[in-house]
Order: sequence, then structure tokens, then C-alpha cells
Amino acid sequence: MDAELDELLGRNRYSRVDEFEWQEWDGLEQDEAEREMLRREAPAWVLLAPGGALAAALEVTRPGAMSPMALVELMRAADRLIGWGEAIKASAMASFVRQRRAEHRESPRPTQIDSRGRPIDPERSWYAEIGLALGLSPDTVGRRVETALRLTSTLSATHTALRCGALTWGKALAISEATGDLPEDAARAVETHVLKRAAKQTHRNLLESLRRQVAKHTAARAAEDHRAAAAERTCKIVPLANGMAGLWIVHTADKIQQMWVTIQAIAALAKRDAPTTDPTADAAGSTAGPTTEGDTAGETAPTANDTGPPTDNATGTAASSGAGADKDARTAEQRRADATADLFEHILRNGLDWLGRRLPDQHRRRPHIEVIVPASTLLGMDDDPAELTGYGPIPAEMARRVAADGTWRRLLTDPANGAVVEASTTRHNPGALVTETLLARHPVCAWPGCNRTSRECDRDHLTPFAQTGRTNLSGMAPYCEYHHVIKDTSAWGWHTTSHPDGSITLTTPTGHRYRTIPPARGPITRQADPAPF
Repeated sequence: MDAELDELLGRNRYSRVDEFEWQEWDGLEQDEAEREMLRREAPAWVLLAPGGALAAALEVTRPGAMSPMALVELMRAADRLIGWGEAIKASAMASFVRQRRAEHRESPRPTQIDSRGRPIDPERSWYAEIGLALGLSPDTVGRRVETALRLTSTLSATHTALRCGALTWGKALAISEATGDLPEDAARAVETHVLKRAAKQTHRNLLESLRRQVAKHTAARAAEDHRAAAAERTCKIVPLANGMAGLWIVHTADKIQQMWVTIQAIAALAKRDAPTTDPTADAAGSTAGPTTEGDTAGETAPTANDTGPPTDNATGTAASSGAGADKDARTAEQRRADATADLFEHILRNGLDWLGRRLPDQHRRRPHIEVIVPASTLLGMDDDPAELTGYGPIPAEMARRVAADGTWRRLLTDPANGAVVEASTTRHNPGALVTETLLARHPVCAWPGCNRTSRECDRDHLTPFAQTGRTNLSGMAPYCEYHHVIKDTSAWGWHTTSHPDGSITLTTPTGHRYRTIPPARGPITRQADPAPF
């Protein structure tokens, strides 16, 4: 083993070119007085280049027994090693993609796209391999691959700075993305300028430097750049702690300003007309799931259209006005948040968009929210957390509030592991019972790491229906369109194996295996310890 390690380190030790590059970057942030102090007082590893020797030296350090000066250098040295490792990872990622491209060089390029306008091509499969190996989402993999390819070609100086530990991965990523739309000569010119100070700058200051330099090369194409930026508009949900979440919307400045002015106007109207409201009242368009026994859990269908009085905010409390109305005690921020929630609550509760069109069904249900909550929690016997589908655990009090306005449906679960129990049919296209049970058992896409809600996914027969003649839980799983294409394109070399407990093993083209296990959706009965005799 030691011989193998020596051989590995030998292959990765710095060459004379590497040493020259290290000397160019080493001590860039230090003046001569500081360097002399480090030579006299700092540990010997302070002057080591990032690599195996530095890693071995840091392995035996004991931060608790070091001086403040040495601890500062220890942090710097650790950063150098991290940058060195990121440079190696970027090189491996770029080489992996280039090898895959070479393998498919003679293959005809596909012309089809999926329903979201994304091309169905082999790159999707390659990126999925990287994503599974590193635990990254498709969007993150795309950013990293693009950066890796640029660092190992156009932006080689940035890659060198990263490998020498002068830059963090975040700074290298910023340089790559800021120059991504520039011609190669312009990108190198921006890189050369910003690298002079990048090692000493904060991330924010580097971004400002990049904006200024890129602007010099893009002034003539501002309109084109705006169109490209507009094409990247997005809307995402951002889970937060304590049963909260955020909504992140990126659009053109005029559209966002329209939203903001509208929200402010509705919030001002609510302040004028509404009394103080209870922020813990029920949320609209919800479904809840009580349980009735220790081995059951529940989920509900969407609520019927609301026919009650108009509401003034997301709490669903009826608005009132008049001399006797209490003063609205909410802050301006709270009123704006409630006004925004009101807009979407109204649409969801009525099932119609602003033009009066019916919202499309998802697996025979109109859009709604779903909560899985044990009966004991629903009845107030305990405060075990419930689960909001698409978000995760929520406090018991919040679950009871949502359930109070929901439609309930019972789901049977296994008391040993909390998994939803079997439901099956002899039909190829499963009915409501099997579909709803499948979606409850797998709350999100079955692809490892994917969080798209299962109601937005395809119901997939892991083993073709023609071979089994049955449609059952252990033979089905929800896959979002993006990952369904990867799994079912036989030429890309992916394979799945289902197991009786509902878990699924995914095998990649390289032979690596990843397993998805459905989460517990109901209470787990703890067995009593056996007698000690």
C-alpha cells in the first residue's frame, strides 16, 4: 500500500513547470517583511506548494496547540489544498466529457426536444453520471462542466491560479461565467486584468471588477445580452427553516416592477380595509392526511371551490370594515407577503387562472397541496412532525391548521418501517387507487437527488407491463421527464432494478450503483425489547 501511495504521489508531484507557476503565485499577498517573519517563525509547511507533501504535513498539525499566527497560515494552507483539489476535479470533469464526446463523435445528433424545450441528447446522460457521483443537480452540473471545459482551454491562467491555491473555486467559477459570452481573445483580456487582484479581493469585489471589465467588451451588444438574460428568467421555490419557504422570481426589470407595484397596492388596500388577522389561520387549496390507527397515514384530495366571504390575505380570514374594525397590526413587509399569497390562494382555491381557464389536472387531481400527518398528531395526542409534499417536515401545529380546511383520505402504512403498503391492478394504466398510493409512497422523483414532486412526474413501469401483466407499487416509480428520458434511452446504457421494499437500484453506464429508498410516510411502531432471560 505504501508503495502504491508513493507511486501515486510521484505521478502527481510538481514538475519544473508546476514549480515555476507556484513561484509566480506564492506569497502574492505578502510583502517582504511578512515573508521574512514567516521564514523565521512559521512552521516549515507554510512555504510548501499545494499537493501531497502539504497534505501530509497538515495531517499531523494540532490546531489546539498552535499560535494565532500559525493558525492563520493553517487556514491559508487548507485553502490552497482545497483549490488544488478543485483544479484536479475540474480537469477530471473536462476529460470525462471530452472522452464521452469522442465516443459519440460519429453518432447522429438528435433533433427532438422535451416538453420544456430541452434537447434530448447524450450530454444529458453524461451530466447525470457526474451529478450522481458528486451529488449535484442538473443545473449545477451544467455550470461546473462548462467552467471545467473553459478552465482547461480558454481560461488556463485561471486554472493555474486555482491549482496553485491562489483562487477559490467560487472565484474561478465567477471568472468563467462572467466571460462565458465573450470571444476567446476578449475573455483572456478580462481574465488577465482581474487575475492581478483576484487573490486578494473578496468575492463581491471580484464580481464588481468582472462587471466593469466585461462591460468594456459588451457595450455594443447590450440589447443582445439583455435578450439572452431574459431567456434565463426563472421562478423557484426555496425551502427555509421553521416551516417557512421563499419564492425566487427572476424576470425583466419592468415585469418585476409591475409585480412589486401591484403587491404594494393590494397590501395598502388590505391595511385600509382589513382588521387584525390571525397569521395561523388555515391556508387555502390544501389537502391534509390524518391517520386512524397506528398503522395508517393519510392524505387528502383537493378542496372544493371556496364559497365563503372574500379574504384579505393568505390566512383566509374574512375581511371586514367599519368603525368597529381593529387596526391592522401587520408590518408593511407582512402585508406585502400576505397580499402575494392571496393572489395565488384565490387561483388555487377556485381552480381557475386569471382568464377563467381551468387549471390542468395532475394524475386526475387538480393542483393542490398535500400534507401527510399521523392521526395521533392530528388529534393532538402528540406533536410529531407532519410532512408537506414538495417541502418536507412541518410542525404539528401547522399541520393541524392545514388539515382543518382539507379533505382527508386514509393511507395504509407498514408499522415496521412507515412505508405505504401495496396496491396493485391488472391494468396497464393504473386507476386512482394505485396512482394515489404510488404518489404517496414516492413523494418526489425516484431519481437519486431529484426533488421534483411526484405528481409532476411520469408513472413508469420499471419492468415492462408486457412481462409482468401487473401494475404494482414495487414495479412502478415516478420519474420526472428529464430523468425518465435518461433511464429509458437504451443506447445511453442505464439500468434500473426494483426491490420488494420499494427501493430502486440505478446502475450507470460506468457500472456505479445508486439506491433510492422511499421515505417513511407513517408512524413506525417500536418493538419492545425481549426479556433478558
